Amino acid sequence: MANSSSSLSRQPYFDLATFPVTETIAMVTCLLEKITKANDKLHPSKHSITCFHARSVPSIDIQSYLNRILKYCPCANECFLSLLVYFDRITQQNKKLFTIDSYNIHRLIISGIMVSSGRIASGRVEFVRARIS
Repeated sequence: MANSSSSLSRQPYFDLATFPVTETIAMVTCLLEKITKANDKLHPSKHSITCFHARSVPSIDIQSYLNRILKYCPCANECFLSLLVYFDRITQQNKKLFTIDSYNIHRLIISGIMVSSGRIASGRVEFVRARIS
């Protein structure tokens, strides 16, 4: 029994609050690039056009775009990770109508960051109010 409890205490510990945001951005970028490239290959000429679609693929790559957002609008890891959750929910609910591709990823990213940063900020306000009470 002592061995099993000591092996549990040796498990690696991950602290999202202290993890470097630039490394989170690198991981999120890797996943988003795989998604967009796969969807670009599936639908090379047919796009279901939404308000998120650009006329052409933006010249800035995803990682540079996320780093620029971090520079001008500092966000926590939670904001960048929540993009993956939001995008998963969007595609699961609208499988036939909506795909994430190179034409819409940048607009989806900035929209997702705006939503997640607002949710996180309002959650912190509620936490502070609860602590004060």
